[in-house]
Amino acid sequence: MLWPTNCVRQREPLADHTSFRIGGPAEHFAEPSTLEELIGVLREARSRRLPVCVVGGGTNTLAPDRGICGLVVHLGRGFRTIQDVSESDSPMVRVRCGAALLTQRLVYLAAKHGWGELEALAGLPGWVGGAVSMNAQEIGRFVQEVHLVRFDGTQRLLMREQLAFSYRDAALEPGIISHVVLQFPKVAPEEAYERIRRALQYRNSSQEVRLPSAGCAFKNPPGVPAGRLIDQLGLKGARIGDAQISQRHANFIVNVGHATCDDVLSLMEYVQHRVREASGVCLEPELRMIGQRWTA
Repeated sequence: MLWPTNCVRQREPLADHTSFRIGGPAEHFAEPSTLEELIGVLREARSRRLPVCVVGGGTNTLAPDRGICGLVVHLGRGFRTIQDVSESDSPMVRVRCGAALLTQRLVYLAAKHGWGELEALAGLPGWVGGAVSMNAQEIGRFVQEVHLVRFDGTQRLLMREQLAFSYRDAALEPGIISHVVLQFPKVAPEEAYERIRRALQYRNSSQEVRLPSAGCAFKNPPGVPAGRLIDQLGLKGARIGDAQISQRHANFIVNVGHATCDDVLSLMEYVQHRVREASGVCLEPELRMIGQRWTA
């Protein structure tokens, strides 16, 4: 049976679509560039009873070594748009973004046009849709609307009053964000640029930006950052296979060669055990595991 669109490929390596550079092939890999294509592939997957998962920018994602059965959706170029929909006399700027818009494209435009408070996103990798779905850097405070496509192909428009953002969570029902509307205060472009420049300088000096990783491995528990708990145990540089705790930031796990999914998960479990044993704190993973865990 053929798919209703030519945006679907077979046996696509997921390592090519994750910042960890880890992951086997997706059985079916869809890269729709229009809302109609997205709805079409989701409806076809439902008719075939295929499981569906999403890989966005892939910057907080860990994929299994043996790949994923079913359909993996990765939004295409048509979802990288941004449109200024502000009222001309408003002190706020309002933009409509495709979910596949790079967060750093948004930050660049903020520095250019004077969109305030976006320095919090400076250096944050990935896409706007993924940032919203996990409320990265509290981006939820800017969100006015979320356009969601459920896995059955139906659509839902969520207004700000219907959204419930919390730490690393947007509490959305299962589905795929296709577009969001964001709102920021207008500031002088020089001010926005300088704030973003300083934020980028700090991020690049304090976080792991040299080696493949998926960002922070664990959520921060109340009271103390996860990285500090890990660092206090002397675990920087600890390694299983080619997965290693970063020497620069203890809450980053990096791929120093040909790390596998199981290398990463085994190292995370080791860290969780050591931290729980030393402090009683149960670290909760921040990175997102798609598919099932496969061991060699």
